Amino acid sequence: MELTEQQHGAATVLEISGRFDFAARREFKEAMDRQQQAGCCHVILNLEKVSFVDSSALGLLVVAHQNLKLKEGRISLVNPQSYVRQILDLANVPRMIPVFSTMEEACSAFEQATAVAQ
Repeated sequence: MELTEQQHGAATVLEISGRFDFAARREFKEAMDRQQQAGCCHVILNLEKVSFVDSSALGLLVVAHQNLKLKEGRISLVNPQSYVRQILDLANVPRMIPVFSTMEEACSAFEQATAVAQ
């Protein structure tokens, strides 16, 4: 797995490529810890280049979601490949973590949710 970080408006985008699996857990956890320590409220995971996910990756997504939610933050998933989307759907991940087609949709949904909460 390769992971890059960049800003997109008020959100931090973690672009993941390759296999998102047990071997990637440390790198993903460290990236999420950095975002939480920096006070990031919205992390967008761009899954466009992810070719494979396993159960440990699904668990990491859920834990990251719960940790950010405790700090009134949010994770959004963007543009997963069809195979990855099927795995996410089978595990009911979209019930907890929203999945969007574009970065703009993810940012807009976060802004709307933030405005309603205030």
